Amino acid sequence: MSVDPNRSSSSSEHLATEPVAILFLKHFFPICIGMLVIGLYNLIDGLFISHFVGEQALGAVAMVFPVQMGIAALAAMLSAGMATMVTRLLGAKQRAKAGIIIGHTLQMAMLLSVILLILGWLYPLEILNWLSVDPVFKADAYAYLHPIMLCSFVAIILPVLGDIFRAEGQPHKLMLIMLTASGLNIVLDYVFIAVFEWGVTGAAFATVVSQAIALILALYLLLRPDRFTPIDFAVDYKAWLPIVLTGTPVLITHLCLGWQTAIMNFQLMQTAGETWVITYGMLSRVLTFATLPIVAMLVTFQTLCAYNLAAQNTERVRKSIEIALISMMLYATLVTIQLVLFAPNIMAWFTSQSLLIYQGQEMIHSALWGLPLVALMLVASGFYQSIGDPRRASFYSAFRIIFVFTPLLFVLPLWFDLNGIFIAIVSADVITALATCSLCWFHYQKTTSNKLEIISAKN
Repeated sequence: MSVDPNRSSSSSEHLATEPVAILFLKHFFPICIGMLVIGLYNLIDGLFISHFVGEQALGAVAMVFPVQMGIAALAAMLSAGMATMVTRLLGAKQRAKAGIIIGHTLQMAMLLSVILLILGWLYPLEILNWLSVDPVFKADAYAYLHPIMLCSFVAIILPVLGDIFRAEGQPHKLMLIMLTASGLNIVLDYVFIAVFEWGVTGAAFATVVSQAIALILALYLLLRPDRFTPIDFAVDYKAWLPIVLTGTPVLITHLCLGWQTAIMNFQLMQTAGETWVITYGMLSRVLTFATLPIVAMLVTFQTLCAYNLAAQNTERVRKSIEIALISMMLYATLVTIQLVLFAPNIMAWFTSQSLLIYQGQEMIHSALWGLPLVALMLVASGFYQSIGDPRRASFYSAFRIIFVFTPLLFVLPLWFDLNGIFIAIVSADVITALATCSLCWFHYQKTTSNKLEIISAKN
């Protein structure tokens, strides 16, 4: 693979020189556009299934969503761990080591793909039973999940290839890959679901085929002669662990989202019935799409933070934290207001059943008020991941869902029934925000105090 040596050093140096606010916007917009298009295909996927197959089929897809989230979590662990380390190495002018990290990550992605293929081939029904999929959803759940599992290699390798460009400071190439995957998915959704009438299997095939074509595009871009970082496939299994540890906070975040979906489906089924599971599946797709710009802000923040930390430019790191936190909270507030104001119209995208529309409106009005506070946890986790502190980053990634939301979700419905689920969601957001602020402030004060002690000792 040829690399242009004249461009390799300058490809990422703008991360240390341009004004932080302008740099944040320049990286945010292409990443956000690509993510929004991906979110749009996920939203349209749900609309096609709901209108052309039925609301029950959408509920079945929602029941197996934790498995999809698990696959995405593993891919995100590898891609985020690789991107963070590569960005830091490029910031420290260690381009050859960055290429070795990319090679190790691709090796892990290929091994993981083989493992998922075997699991999907041998144990699909066991996976459905493990998810406690209700018999009314099982046939559609199997029809959707089986192709996704068998072809999971595209969902594993594609994010890794895309994040190579992000780590090198080329978000426009990442955007092109995401636009290709998402645009094709929307077209193929229509063809396979509406025209060929393949049902939820058509939705799964549309996802797999579109991602496979985007994977070919990513490989083409990587093999071009203007590549910035050489990829070294030297085998060193011991070198895999730092990549995994660096990406573990992202893995935990994704797994927690899958866990949240699973326990929400279980509690809604136990407390209120299958129509609430269907409603939650519809609302989840809307929320996933609406909050993608927050994810794009987080990814942008991590790129700027990791590079400037490696370059020992703490003032730019501080500025990036400020911009990211304000931007996330402001955007999340606007999203919450829009969802509350237009709740019936949003639910009507998916269904004409008045019961489902009413339930969606009640869920939106009761459970989303803490959404802006989630930005505090995301910035905390992203910062510690960027500085190479996976222990704290993993804690903040898991804190809300595992340590706060899960116990509240299982306890409060015993006293307040369905309202207990809504109270658990909002309470978890508030408690996590307060605890995150307190813990981060305590760590900041402790770190500052230690630095002052070292300076005093030297004097």
